[in-house]
Formats: sequence, structure tokens, C-alpha cells
Amino acid sequence: MPQVTDSAPADRPDPATTEPNRFGLLLRRHRGDAGLTIEELAAASRVSVRAISDMERGRSRVPQRRTVEALVRALGLPASAATALRESAREGRRVARSTPALAPPRTVADFTGRHGELSWLGDLVARSAEPPDWQAAPVVAVVSGPPGLGKTALMLQAAARYAESFPDGVLFVDLRGLDADPPRPEDLLLRLLTALGVEESRVPGDEHARSAQYRALLRERRSLLLLDNAVDEAQVRPLLPGAGSTMTVITSRRGLVGLEAVDRLTLPALARGEAVALLQQIIGPGRAAAEPEAMLLGLAQACGDLPLALRIAGNRLLSRPDWSIEYLLRRLADQDDRLDLLVAGDLQIAAPFMLSYRQLSAAAARTFRRLALIPGPDFGLELAAQAAGLGVREAEAALEELAELGLLQPASDGRYRFHDLMRLFARARLAAEETTDARRHAEARMVTWLLDTAVAAGRWFEPEYAGGGGGGPASAEEASRWIERESLNWFGALRAASATGRHAEVTAVADAMHWFSDRWTHWEHWLEVYRLSAASAKALGDPRGQAVHLNYVSWAYTACAMRPDLAEVPAREALRLATAAGDPRQQAWAWTYLGSAARRRGEASQAQAAAGRALPLFEAAGDWDGYAQGLSLLAGSLAQGGRHREAIEQYQRLETLLADPGRAPSPVVGDLTAGHLHLNVGLSLLTLRRWAAAASSFRVALPPLQRSGVRQSEARCRYGLGSTLARLGRVDEARAELRRAVRIARQVGPADLVDQALGRLAELGPPAGRRVS
Repeated sequence: MPQVTDSAPADRPDPATTEPNRFGLLLRRHRGDAGLTIEELAAASRVSVRAISDMERGRSRVPQRRTVEALVRALGLPASAATALRESAREGRRVARSTPALAPPRTVADFTGRHGELSWLGDLVARSAEPPDWQAAPVVAVVSGPPGLGKTALMLQAAARYAESFPDGVLFVDLRGLDADPPRPEDLLLRLLTALGVEESRVPGDEHARSAQYRALLRERRSLLLLDNAVDEAQVRPLLPGAGSTMTVITSRRGLVGLEAVDRLTLPALARGEAVALLQQIIGPGRAAAEPEAMLLGLAQACGDLPLALRIAGNRLLSRPDWSIEYLLRRLADQDDRLDLLVAGDLQIAAPFMLSYRQLSAAAARTFRRLALIPGPDFGLELAAQAAGLGVREAEAALEELAELGLLQPASDGRYRFHDLMRLFARARLAAEETTDARRHAEARMVTWLLDTAVAAGRWFEPEYAGGGGGGPASAEEASRWIERESLNWFGALRAASATGRHAEVTAVADAMHWFSDRWTHWEHWLEVYRLSAASAKALGDPRGQAVHLNYVSWAYTACAMRPDLAEVPAREALRLATAAGDPRQQAWAWTYLGSAARRRGEASQAQAAAGRALPLFEAAGDWDGYAQGLSLLAGSLAQGGRHREAIEQYQRLETLLADPGRAPSPVVGDLTAGHLHLNVGLSLLTLRRWAAAASSFRVALPPLQRSGVRQSEARCRYGLGSTLARLGRVDEARAELRRAVRIARQVGPADLVDQALGRLAELGPPAGRRVS
């Protein structure tokens, strides 16, 4: 049977008292003195006939204060008699709360944090104390979340904190929601009714009648009902009060989304500071002070900020006083052993995970295990379906089942993610329950899908394809979203393919991503992508391909890693290989990347010379996409050398090229090139103090830069436009553009642009009418 405790009195006679029903006897005497029947008193007081009858017969000895006051008024009692009746009710409540056998489980002595959650529950307690609206349902709170988060501990802490607000006591019921055969509602109602003082022989056999009897009792009480570890809505619904001031708190791993008119709290992991504070409480202030704060932070991170894992780690340290946190951290660093190490006595982090796992359907369990193969921190529906080997609809149902039990956490935009320790548990179940061949087959299928989709998505931005590679995203916008959202997943698949010798697929992904990477330069992994592809090209014995991918490496050093000092070596090797292979196109790109690195190093004359070497080679190869980049390099290096008028002339040559149907770059490259062209012309005009022309050029640049999604360039353009508008005296417009530049640069960089834009804003001063404090 479920555990039931109640800090209110049982409504059965108490042998420890000499007058077990003083309140009921007084009430009956006063009613007789007033010449009222029970029905007449009920009508006058608006207290039910059943409630008055139960109080007089001793079956309910502790009515709420408002019930007592209603009876006093209806009976017209003089002051002394009213005081005596109130005192008898208070005495009954005092005796009830002193009954230790019915107290809830003890709270955790070193409970730490959860200030926001406790405050949320406190607000609900205050709301539940308001005069009841008999048309509205009582306050019900559902606290849900994955295992190990301390849902029960939070509920008990709240009960202890707010117990005085519930004069009719606290009921605690363990619903055993993860048992193989959890208790049925009718059994729970029987236990609750007997705890409320109803003799078992007087409890109806029918569940609906039991529920009605139970709700009638709670209607006259102000109690706190704690329903812990609910299995589902059907188990809980019959236990909820129907009216009155009793407040209910339910905990469950499931969201219980079918319950209506409830307040919900999805419990997160502890904030990192709270996690460290909990560790300090567990191991004691002396030992905590002796450990470096970085070690405590590291241990909290290794425990995933889960209260249960933190308690286990803290208890292990207490049981081994010679262990340092650094030593424990070294042991926990091995992910394959971490779950086995997070054990302290009968506390095991994997145990509550396993209870939820055993509730799963076969399809959801297999999905859970195989999701551990996904390399990134989160994933979408299609990738989950590939990992699980299911159709999209079946995979969606499995993901919802996993999220409902707290084994997966919903992320933004229909995506899902694992808690770190839950991922380790899924990996352990995968190793224990599936063969090596099955695991390899599932991983290979997922890697293939990720690589193929990455190629199809990247080709939307490749001049050669300019419409996608087929079988992937349906538009450039969709392709861009997919590449960014699944970036750590396809990048992980690329690493796996490289490690297993799938070199042709590695180079195909890098080739497809080359032009897209120009739009998303702030992503931190481009350098490794192109290092992997260069190594794969070498492994394939393809000198020309190796030149291509070494050129990508050089570009990534300059544009992404901000290390132009390291960009020359791969570009020189690419130039050598391309020359040996007789490939003027890759020779031209090598010179372009040599010039880009020189320009970034501040060596304008070297950059101009490199551009001069690249342009005729691009022309000979008929590569007008490359030729446009060579002209951009030449113009930019002239501007860097202070030769802005000559730079503008070269940009004008580039603009003419973009308009020439026979030599124009492909549209996907041309739009991006046009945006940068007008941005750079604007910067040169700004330097030449031609404010109006500069503003016009920046405005022309913005739309193509926005369409191309090159956020860093958009930030630079808005900074230039804001600076120009300030010179033209259009201060309010200038502030708006500079603020936009700050917002974008804070997200994607460059970092120095944030400081520059903030400096410009400071020069402009506050808007008119705003005080400076």
C-alpha cells in the first residue's frame, strides 16, 4: 500500500485525550440550546449537513477557522461561548499536529538553493489562502522533471516552510509511479479516507463514491496534499480536491499535461553556483575551504549539476577523507566509468534512470539507446529517426515518450537534447543491450545521412550547383538553417568518416561547404574541417585535390582563426601542387589566399602583388567567381595602403564585371560580392570625408549582405553607416545604426567592433531629454 502521512489529526477518536470530541459536544449543545436542527444550522451557516453531522459525532474534530466562524455567527453565540468553541477547535488542531506517526518524511537538512522555485510555491500557498470561490478549482501545482533533480526534496522543503499556513495539516502520499504495478486510485482513496478518520467499514466500495466522500471531507479543510511520484493523470485525477482551500502539490517525471487548471513547474538542474553551494554544505565548510574553487566547479560540472549526483559525489568524499576533489575528478573524467563511480552506499545515479528506462516501449528504448550515437549536444527529428532506424512518425512518438519520462529534454524549435549523465546512461545501455555489429550499422547509417545532407545543403551556396545537391533542404534558407543547427552533428560525422577512412566523403563535404563558410566565418570549426579534408585528399593520392583543400586551410587560418601568420605555409604548398598539376585556377586561388593573409598582416604592398599574380590566372582559367575575389583583394589592399581613390576605381571595375552577362560571377556569389563591394566603397568614401556618398553606398550594401546572412559584414556596414550619419548631423539615425552594430557584433563578432561602436555612441552623448546619471 502507498505510504500516507498526515500532520492533521485522524478523524477517529483519540484514546490519548480524556475528551475525544470536545468541539463536537459543544457544537451539539449550542445547536440544541438554539433550538436548531442540523438542516437549519446548515442553511444558516452555509456549512454542509454532512460536515456538521461528522463534527458532532466526532468523525471530524478540526474544522477550518472560517467554518468555526460561520457556525458561531449562525448560532448567535455570546462572546464567552464563542471563545470556548474556538478554543476547542484550536486544541483539536494542536493535538492533530503533534501526532508524530503521521508527520511527512523528514526534509534534507542541508537543502540548498531552489530559491526561485520555493518562492513560486509560496505564491501558490498565498493564493490558496484567499477566500474560496466555490466555482473555481483549488490550487494544484505539478512539479515535473527528469530523475535526480530533487523534486521530492523540493516539495518536502516547501511543506516544512509553509506548514503553518495549513491548520488542518499536511498529507503525504507516495504514489510509487515507477513501480511495475503502481497503486490504483481506489486503493489510494481508501488509504486517504482512513487517514482522514473515516472508518474503513464506512468507506464505499465504488471508486467514484470514494472520491466524492474524500472531496466532501477536504472541502471543509485547509490542508496541504503532497502527491509524490505520480505515474499518470488517471492515477492522480480522483485524488484532487474538488473545492475548498486545500492545496495540492504533485511530483512526477511526466509532465501530466492532461491535467487541467493546474500550475506547472518543470524543474531544471541546479544553477552552477547552487550546485557548488550544495557540495560545500555536504562536505562541510572546513573541507570546502581547503579545496580550490575551480575543483568544486569542475566537480559540479562532472555531476551535471544534478542534486542526486552531487550528493553521491559529496558522500564519497566524506567517506574517503584522504581523497581530494582533484583525485575524484580525475576518476570521473573517464566517461565510460563515471556512472559506476557515482555510487555511495544505496545511492546510485543510474538507479533512478533505470526506473524510467524500464517504463519505455521497445521502440522508445531502442531510440533512447541509439540517440547516444549522435555526436552533437542536440538533434532534430530527422536525425533521431536515422539514428533509431525508424520512420519519422514513429521516431516522433518515441521522442515524446522519452521526453515525457524525463529521459530527454525538449530544446528549442522541436529539437531535443540529453542531460550529460543521461547520455552516458544511454551509451551504457547501448553497449549492454546491442551487438557490436548493430551499433556499427546504426552509426554508419547516421553518419552517411549526415554527410549526404551536409553536401546537399552546402551545394545551395556553391556556384557550380546554385540550387542544392538534391535530396536535401528545399531552399537556400532551409539549407542555411540545417547547416547551422546540425553543425556539431555533421562535423562529428565528418570526424568519424575521417577516422574510418571515408576520405572521398570528407572531401565532398568540405567542397560543398566552401562558399557557405564565407558567410559564417565566426563558426569555430572551419579550420579543422579543412584540415581533415586536406588530409583526406592526400590519403586519396590526389595532388590537385590536395591543393584545393590546402587553399581552404589557408583561408580558414586568415578569415576564421585570425592567424594570418600561419596561412602562408598551406597556401605555398597549394601553389606548388597546383603548378605541378598545371592547374591555373588553383594557382590563382593560392595567390589570392597569400594576398589575403598579407593584407590581414598589414602588408598592403604584398597583398597588391599577390592580387596582380592571381587575376591573369583566374582570367586564363575562365573563373569569374575567382576573378571577382581577386579584384576585391586588389581594391582592398589599395585602400589599406591609403590609396582610396584607386581602390574605388578597382571596385568600379568589379561592379562593371558583376553587370557583364558574359563574365559575371554566378548569382549566389555575385550577390555576396556586391554587398561587400558597396560596403568597402562606403568605407573608402568615409575616409575621404564624402559623407553623403558614403551613406548611400552603405545603404546599397545592406540588403545583399542581409540576404547573404553575413552577419559580421552587416555589423561593419551598420557601424560605417552610423558613423557617416553622425557626420551628417542625423544623430538619432546614427544612434540606431550603431546600436544595431553593437547587438550583431556581440553575437558574432568582430569583438573590436563592439568597442568602436560603443565609443562612437559615447561621443554622440545621450538622446535629448534623457538624464545622464
